[in-house]
Amino acid sequence: MAEGDVTPEEFVTPGRDKARARVVHDALRQLATGGAGDVLQEMAREVLAGRTGLREALQVGAYADALMERFVQARAAWERLPEQEREAHAEQARRYLAGGGTPYGPPERGGGS
Repeated sequence: MAEGDVTPEEFVTPGRDKARARVVHDALRQLATGGAGDVLQEMAREVLAGRTGLREALQVGAYADALMERFVQARAAWERLPEQEREAHAEQARRYLAGGGTPYGPPERGGGS
């Protein structure tokens, strides 16, 4: 199977609606580019190609360890952000879950209300 064979709909589960499934799929696609390291790139490509399920991948020690390390780094970076910037990112995430906006990058500025 080629990378990208798995669609966002395949991540819809009880408790995970289509918007959140899209977030999972987009995050895996981002990881598959390799920017988070070789281990997470491999995991994402395996899941996106359908060779392993997401739950099974998370049970692989190397994958789980790499994800936890990235989570700890992301959490620390989040806590260093000024409150106003955190709120801007949170608003961008709300828009993304509602079906608009972009999943990655800095919050969009301007165009106000």
